[in-house]
Formats: sequence, structure tokens, C-alpha cells
Amino acid sequence: MLTPFFQHLPPESAPLELTGYDLDIKHHHLTLKAVSTQQSACCPLCKTATHRVHSRYHRTLADLSCVHFSLVILLEVCKFFCDNSDCPRRIFTERLPKIAAPWARKTVRLVQRLQQVALALGGAAGANLATQLGVVVCCEMSIT
Repeated sequence: MLTPFFQHLPPESAPLELTGYDLDIKHHHLTLKAVSTQQSACCPLCKTATHRVHSRYHRTLADLSCVHFSLVILLEVCKFFCDNSDCPRRIFTERLPKIAAPWARKTVRLVQRLQQVALALGGAAGANLATQLGVVVCCEMSIT
């Protein structure tokens, strides 16, 4: 059983069930394992609702740091069949807009935090602050 503390780490009101965690004290890294609890989803193209699950797969999402530990959510989500015969998309992945954008590698709340830092400081200063906050960012500078 997960401690109540871990139950409060994922984004609020997210359709998730925590199934486990890995705590690496040496490297200050916490991985939460979660599964989506949505029973149905709407096709992103035609908006047809479906309950037919095609398969499941894992998404790895970087999240806000927690007490000097980098936090990653290993999220199991479903792929569904689109039941609309007129829709060009036959299989689609469930959307979790409160957690992460499609194809994103960071949670919505981490992206919002990074945007706040970038707007306040910008460039290298923002990257330095993000590093101090325990968030890994990429700051590539090219000189042309």
C-alpha cells in the first residue's frame, strides 16, 4: 500500500490510480507508477466516445521536484478503437489534458512552472534557476 503522502503527489483531480513507486535516495530520484482510470475516451478527430480498449502503453513524464527529489510519473494509458467507420483514425490514445499534452514528456504543471521562470528571467538565468529548483532543462545556444 502506498503512503498517504504519495497519493497527493500526482496532479489533483487527475483520473489516476497510483500503483507503486521507486525511491532512489542515492540519486535523489522518485518515480511514481500510475495507471489511468478512465473507462472510455473520445476520438480526438471525430469526438466519438468508445469503451473498446486496443492496448496499453507507458508514458514517462517529468514532474515538479518534491523535497529535493526529481519526480517522474510512469503512467500507463490506454489506446482505444474508434468506432466511427467514417473516421480516418482507427486507433487513438486517451487524452489526459490535466496531466500532460499529447506526446509531451513533461506534466502540464511542470511546463507552467518553466514558463513562469522563462518569462521572469529568460535564457541562461532561467535555466540556472530551473536547475537550482531541481528541474532539468535544455539550454542550447547556437552562434550563427
